[in-house]
Amino acid sequence: MWILIVYILIVLVGESIAIAIGLYLDRAYPAASLPVSLTLFFAVFWLSWVLAVRLTEPKRKAHPKTAT
Repeated sequence: MWILIVYILIVLVGESIAIAIGLYLDRAYPAASLPVSLTLFFAVFWLSWVLAVRLTEPKRKAHPKTAT
């Protein structure tokens, strides 16, 4: 459950940034706006999942060294 909450939060932030970039490009370079916006839209979903998995993965405990 925690991973979904983290994922949704990252997606909201990422899509907000993607929208801001898309709106800027729409004013400055209208022809580039659509391809860049669509690429960012889908890239945010993928990158958000990768980040959410890394942020929520269980911490590994260090194994005590055994004397042999």
